[in-house]
Amino acid sequence: MPLTKGKSRKVISENISEMVAAGHPRKQAIAASLNEARESGAKIPKKPKDQQMKHEHKKEHHKEDHKEHAKKEPHGKHEAHKDMHHHHKEMHKHHMKELKHHEKMMSHHHKGTKKK
Repeated sequence: MPLTKGKSRKVISENISEMVAAGHPRKQAIAASLNEARESGAKIPKKPKDQQMKHEHKKEHHKEDHKEHAKKEPHGKHEAHKDMHHHHKEMHKHHMKELKHHEKMMSHHHKGTKKK
């Protein structure tokens, strides 16, 4: 699936859409489409090096934070927390379903009392 040559917004957009439809991550599709447009003569600036460095720096800090968290909280506790969160979500879904059913029943009840 070669990208279409060109530098217009339309060509760039079509290239992005085609790559995403083919299963590529959106950021990768954007980067490849912009690079293709640059090769076709588009004056699109690349991300400044200092921004790239900041992004890499943030990623490194995130990894360190994750390692620190893993040291402080043993794996078992973390898994138990995830299980509890999942259970809470399921209970919330169930509660919302019951609430909708209750509202529906009350609506039918009120319709029946108005006719009398």
